[in-house]
Amino acid sequence: MSTPVTVQAATAKAARNPWAVLAVLCLGLFMILLDGTIVNIAIPHIQTYFNTAFSNIEWVMNAYILAFAVLLVPMGRFGDLWGRRKLFVGGMTLFTLGSLACGLAPSIYLLIAFRVIQGIGGAAMMPSTLSIIATVFPPHKRGAAMGVWGGVSGLASGLGPVLGGIILQ
Repeated sequence: MSTPVTVQAATAKAARNPWAVLAVLCLGLFMILLDGTIVNIAIPHIQTYFNTAFSNIEWVMNAYILAFAVLLVPMGRFGDLWGRRKLFVGGMTLFTLGSLACGLAPSIYLLIAFRVIQGIGGAAMMPSTLSIIATVFPPHKRGAAMGVWGGVSGLASGLGPVLGGIILQ
């Protein structure tokens, strides 16, 4: 006989629309990957705006990638321990706040620090995306969902420089 908690969990899982979940996950993935490429186009503008040396500009780019890469595996483990959904939502919140802070940064050094915050948020989101897809999609639809995830990955990486150019114009 099922306990009420088990029935509630089964009902919640059955009521969840996996394609809506995929849309949210792909939005987060799009933001993560777009952010890694969009800054490259803005380098001359950032250097002029902050009147700074190129070595500082390198840190604007690398701070995000380093924080992201170093924390990717540990964040995946934290997702296993604490819950993938919680980590994804927390990562998206941190990433979004970091993005806002980057846009409002009054100095190059604060911009670099806020890029680290973005990288931490991205590292929290990224490993959760595929894990959540594997959890919410039944096996016969999982390949299609992962194909959409892969398509969004390619699209975000390709659109980053284009959108960066449009925004700067």
